[in-house]
Amino acid sequence: MTKRMRAHKVEDPSVMNLVDTMHASQVPHPNVMRVLRSVAGGVENLHLTERDVQNRRAAHVREERMDDIPKLLAFFRECKANNPQFFYEFQLDDKNVVKNVFWSHASQQGDYGDYSSVVTFDTTYRTNQYSMPLAMFVGFNNKLQNVVFGQALLRDERADTFEWLVKQFRACMGGKDPIVIFTDQDSSIEKAINLVFEKMYHRYCRWHVTNKFRNELNQLNTQHPGLSETLTSVINHPLRPIEFEQAWAAMLDKYEVHESKVLMKLYDERNMWVGAYFKEIFYGTMTSTQRSESVNSTVNHGYCDNSTAIHEFAKSFLELLAHNKEKEAEEEFNSQAPIIASTFYGYDNQLSRVYTRAVYKVFVSRLKSSTAFRVRPDPDKAGYYLVKHTRPPTDFPWLCHEFWVKAVVNEEIPEESEFNCECMRIEHTGIFCPHLLCVLTNLQVAHIPSRYIPKRYTRNAREATPFDRHDKVYVGPIKCKELLRQALQVVDQIPHDLGPPNAALGVAHDLDPPAAASGVPAGQNHVVSASPPPISSTKGSRTKGVEGVDLPAPHFKRPQGKNRKCCCKRCNKSGHNITTCGREAPPPKRPRGRPVGSGTRKRKGSYESDDTQDDLASEMEDDETE
Repeated sequence: MTKRMRAHKVEDPSVMNLVDTMHASQVPHPNVMRVLRSVAGGVENLHLTERDVQNRRAAHVREERMDDIPKLLAFFRECKANNPQFFYEFQLDDKNVVKNVFWSHASQQGDYGDYSSVVTFDTTYRTNQYSMPLAMFVGFNNKLQNVVFGQALLRDERADTFEWLVKQFRACMGGKDPIVIFTDQDSSIEKAINLVFEKMYHRYCRWHVTNKFRNELNQLNTQHPGLSETLTSVINHPLRPIEFEQAWAAMLDKYEVHESKVLMKLYDERNMWVGAYFKEIFYGTMTSTQRSESVNSTVNHGYCDNSTAIHEFAKSFLELLAHNKEKEAEEEFNSQAPIIASTFYGYDNQLSRVYTRAVYKVFVSRLKSSTAFRVRPDPDKAGYYLVKHTRPPTDFPWLCHEFWVKAVVNEEIPEESEFNCECMRIEHTGIFCPHLLCVLTNLQVAHIPSRYIPKRYTRNAREATPFDRHDKVYVGPIKCKELLRQALQVVDQIPHDLGPPNAALGVAHDLDPPAAASGVPAGQNHVVSASPPPISSTKGSRTKGVEGVDLPAPHFKRPQGKNRKCCCKRCNKSGHNITTCGREAPPPKRPRGRPVGSGTRKRKGSYESDDTQDDLASEMEDDETE
């Protein structure tokens, strides 16, 4: 019992530092106590109770929530001092309170310069204590790993807010637009993107489009077995818009679902999410925002929650970027080893030395699939070949199983050779399709022209940047700088002939770089208020939007207050539940308490009304009669 007494509590600094580290790392409380018991050699040797640890965590949370915005500004200035390329910008409301904030580290800007061709944009929630949605621009690198180009915390999800965000992102990246950007079907996001980006293709996320009608599609599949598999094939396999429309019509005829409103809505927006309508656009390996969803899951489950302060979230996000860089470095190290080619073909040996390990694995899988095709040269056109599958599909007769491939090989100048396929997968993904690989194998091609190998898939995908890509200073104390300071002290003691000390030498006393300015442009003399931002209302919340703007109604709204009635699940009537359904209603309960306005009389230290005495007397008479 002594460890519960205040005078006997012992707080070892090393143990307290360990506790604080585990709390900062989002370690659950039971795991914290398990570690402490293990370190102490048993619970009997631990001089802390569970309440002490919980109180310390609560005190740490209260301390972190104080002065949130000033701490965020201090952290941003520290990042700016470590690397002047760090970019951040605030948008303030009429009271100078932070409304939106966007930031991007130097490493993220360097990644965007290398892999900006395909970008996904999405928002996630429950990442901070103000319920501010987190918006991220995400892509993938040459190792097919997720990379984040920039992030922002927003107060609302209106069109003008997204427009401000996209403008800041474009300014941060030097005005460079992506080739294609994938988003969900949010009209505010679509409006902002079309206003800011000039040369860019905007497409919908395939998963969001189909998930929007998930319940209706499940109901259709229940009524028409096999519809789900057919719909998936119609979406993924057609080569051209004409073929897609024919396959769609065949599906409607087969299952007799011409009047389905869900399928009508999907068909009306087909050019925004069906791959057959943008085969000529390079999108890499992405057709949806699944990479953004993956990053969202990582952020929510490992680095923050709905009680995290904004400045703590910004620090945790920098840790996430450092963790991703470690994974990238590991894959980079593993890719340095020579990859053994899967075959002895000349082009296979070439690509095994050029591609990264992750991309080469995708190539090998397609090379294996190419063995399922046969090649027949066209007798009328030189350089054209008909590639046919050995076992054509029978479930979907409209599915294309014959592909025309053009292969013009120049043995004297291999770089002038020309290859393309009817499926356009090499233009769409940047990696050779099985049909084209089948022809290359048949012709025994030894060299692939460099224009068919996107640089973003190679080991040398990184471009030289005029700035340092490192987000932190990774060097220790510089001994040379300290020696120079000592030398300057000695020089100052030497009498000088003319001018101020060290003027002739042209040596500056301040050897440290000057502190970086804030991210607010010089033309904006705004003073950021230290007041925390208000709680944000997102698209899924049940409250009214900020500034009097009503947000879209949630998909499900539970009745609240007096209008809420609990009904029986068996008969759908109120007043009872499924357990008491069918029984007689219980007698009404006698109201508790004395009637209002009843007289009282003191009797042996108690207060009883005259009516109560009469009732007691009548009850005694009834008892005697019985």
